[in-house]
Amino acid sequence: MIWSDRIHWSRLVVPVNPQTWSQWTHPPFDGHLDEDGWVWGRGTTDMKGTLVALLSSTEKLISEGFQPERTILFSFGFDEEIGGERGAKELAKVIHKRYGQDGIAIIVDEGFTGVDDEYGTTFARLGVAEKGCLTVAISISAPGGHSSRPPTNTAVGVMSRLLVELENNPNVVRLTEGNPLLTYLECAAEYGTMDQHFRAMIREEKCWPVLAQRLGGDRNLQTFLKTTQAVNIVNGGIKYNALPELVTSMTNFRIDFFETTQDTFDRLDRLLRPLAAEFNMTYVPVGEKSDITQNVIKLETFGIVLEPAPVTPATGPAWEFMGGTIKHLFPGSIVVPSAMTAFTDTQLDERIHMDAHMSTIQFFYKLMRNSIGWQSP
Repeated sequence: MIWSDRIHWSRLVVPVNPQTWSQWTHPPFDGHLDEDGWVWGRGTTDMKGTLVALLSSTEKLISEGFQPERTILFSFGFDEEIGGERGAKELAKVIHKRYGQDGIAIIVDEGFTGVDDEYGTTFARLGVAEKGCLTVAISISAPGGHSSRPPTNTAVGVMSRLLVELENNPNVVRLTEGNPLLTYLECAAEYGTMDQHFRAMIREEKCWPVLAQRLGGDRNLQTFLKTTQAVNIVNGGIKYNALPELVTSMTNFRIDFFETTQDTFDRLDRLLRPLAAEFNMTYVPVGEKSDITQNVIKLETFGIVLEPAPVTPATGPAWEFMGGTIKHLFPGSIVVPSAMTAFTDTQLDERIHMDAHMSTIQFFYKLMRNSIGWQSP
């Protein structure tokens, strides 16, 4: 049985700011196919290309009279970008009611992160983990007044101190057993061409903290090594000579594979509560309420709160089934674990080449064909 509830084949896409449309090589919603075989547009890689590939492979199988031995489910969400409340969440309820706990042998979603060459070897990366997602809104309420008689710190100034405190104290990178990046590096050390010192560090657990610091200097790799934070929205003040009465901010966190959202709440409390005391303001953490309306620093969640997904083992029948199918399509490749860390659907000039699209069709076609005779525990 093949089904996806966390990631969805069809969905709303991330919007494109109209002011940036002119920066795209081709209009972001035209689905332009150029003479070199590239399809341009928002959603081509995440996830409309996969949706079309899945349906195309299914049409091909039907035309050949394919009769699956196992039940194959297609679950198409449509509102993932706004939380998935009416799409995947409801679909998951129906499927759970119909098949029960652990009633699905394999879940296939967008976790196949690509084939590339590194360390002199071709690696096919199969996503086995997904980080959590959390957005925290901070609001500061202050008395206001005229700017000719300002306090020592305005609400904007206090907010600035809070955000600087967050950015000056980022989460520490760490490399632990089970992290998909570490497992990949272990495979690369075994099958790839690698500096002997680097290989030794990977194979020696006591060296992992140093290795994490080394890898953490790479902006892309650090997403595998810690909970990240990004201050994205700040609002406050309405007039140059009026003290702001309300200042707000939003910070997005992508939660480490082996942490929880509560770990982030606890960290915010450790960092921000002392500052609230310094400014003689009431501190209201996430989940608490207060009747005080002035000189208050309040934290709340905004939008969906998503815990990290359980890490799928990179061993066993399901892994071998997926890996065997991938190796058939990409001979000589080494199938290694990877993870979903986002960064897939906000890119300028998003596009996919038809060669990649055709290989996706081949993958789903072969995967469903290979389900004949496959047994799971």
